[in-house]
Amino acid sequence: MYGRILRQLRESKNRSQADVARQAGISAAQLARLERNQRGLYVEDFVRIVGVLGDKPGNLLPNDNGDIAHLKPVIDRLATVEHAYLGRIIDVINTIVSLTQDTRTKQSRSPVKKTKRR
Repeated sequence: MYGRILRQLRESKNRSQADVARQAGISAAQLARLERNQRGLYVEDFVRIVGVLGDKPGNLLPNDNGDIAHLKPVIDRLATVEHAYLGRIIDVINTIVSLTQDTRTKQSRSPVKKTKRR
């Protein structure tokens, strides 16, 4: 889905794959695979490519995201972070997600206390 969105944005700006890829620090072949959804799209690639195209990442997320619509401001904020720090930020996010999953798993395995009926 996001590959198609990136391609549409790039084409709407009349930019070539080679030009956008070079400015985003990836190869034209990588960008082509991203646009065809043949390669996984990492957040940092998405943010960088959208920035090269002069837009904010959050503007490209569909409005019908339901539970994840609130992430648009977070993604826009990530677009302002220096690329050198994105790896550390992703590690922190992965840790947070892991901790929340661990908590949910523990809660679902906790025995439910039964009360005696009188």
